[in-house]
Amino acid sequence: MSEQPSNGTTSFPWSTIDGPKPRKRIWVPHLDSELRSLWLRVDMALARDERAQEKSRTGTRQDAGIDQSHPLAENQVLAEGVKDLITRAVRAAHRRDPVPGRFVNWWRGTLVEQAYRNLHAARVQMVDLMSEDELDAEIPGVVARVHSTLLPGDARRVSQHDLYSLGLPQRRAWTRRLMEDGYESLDMQHARLRNFRNIVLSAAFVVIVLTGATMTYVVSNPTDVPLCFSAEQTDSAEPQPAEDGNDLLNCPTGANVPEALPNDVVVVALMGLLGGTVTAVISIRKLGGSAGAYDVPVALAWLKVPLGAITAILGILAVRGQFVPGLSRLDSQDQILAYALLFGFAQQALTTVLDKKAGTLVDALPTNSSQAGGRATASVLFSDQAREDGDQDAPADKVRPVNNRRKGSTRS
Repeated sequence: MSEQPSNGTTSFPWSTIDGPKPRKRIWVPHLDSELRSLWLRVDMALARDERAQEKSRTGTRQDAGIDQSHPLAENQVLAEGVKDLITRAVRAAHRRDPVPGRFVNWWRGTLVEQAYRNLHAARVQMVDLMSEDELDAEIPGVVARVHSTLLPGDARRVSQHDLYSLGLPQRRAWTRRLMEDGYESLDMQHARLRNFRNIVLSAAFVVIVLTGATMTYVVSNPTDVPLCFSAEQTDSAEPQPAEDGNDLLNCPTGANVPEALPNDVVVVALMGLLGGTVTAVISIRKLGGSAGAYDVPVALAWLKVPLGAITAILGILAVRGQFVPGLSRLDSQDQILAYALLFGFAQQALTTVLDKKAGTLVDALPTNSSQAGGRATASVLFSDQAREDGDQDAPADKVRPVNNRRKGSTRS
């Protein structure tokens, strides 16, 4: 995209960004389109002010449609500030400033946090550049975000009617403050989601290391941690003796073998991995996809799969040690493999709490369909009842007072 002219001194940030290099991060194109749209709105607001200034030469500023609460000089300063925030967001999204290491960025969310916080700050400051009609159209979304992100009982959870009943300067100030609080709470929710993902991945790393260390030791010393059971004759309960006089064993790698083999623990771990994979798929199906930058379901899968291997090994050892009441021997290789698979699946009992916590964090993030008050329609906001001056008996969410609007103050 070629550089576009702007009314301020801030240069068009995409002029040095656009190029053939692909964007690998899925959230970048979405954020980029929002930033371009916001930049366009700033230019439109400045153009509207310039046109109103031209009209003011032949009439009063109020007749020209200029908001008396924000002189043109202040609007210029605001516009430059909003564009500076947009530029910062663009440079962060496209990895121009800051430029963290790949692992540090992935772990701390440096770029995504920097980009979205600047976007949110730009939207907040944009409130002072909006016309009155644009401000009124913004209020339902602001109220919806506040109700979705703030706790019940918070004094800031105001209604649309509370904002619409204010005069323009107060309405603009309240909208800006509520938008800032709503975005701050939303950013904190995303930070908690990232921290939860990091904790899960840290736990997965520890489980992988412990599982690998355990398997390495048992492969080298299979008799120290035996995973086999004594074999029985079909017509007798006595164990079958081997040629050297020792009892034959049923092991994960074979039946009626004379001794435990190094690959026994590998086979048990593989069965546990299969069981853990099944639970990971179920968990991902329940949680669904994630539109954000932090893939919590994938992090849980990284924990569940190796955890299935370690629980399979521990489960077979528990059976050998007669820890499970009524179950002290597995009679065949098939039973050993089946129980290893079952124990790998049983790790779901340990990770159910994590699934619920992940679901709570993901569900707490507001979406277009989940935000309280986000379904307000024009028939509700602009009903005949809401247009009646002084109608204070209408429901709070269906009233849009219009008697506080000053004639000639709308910025077109």
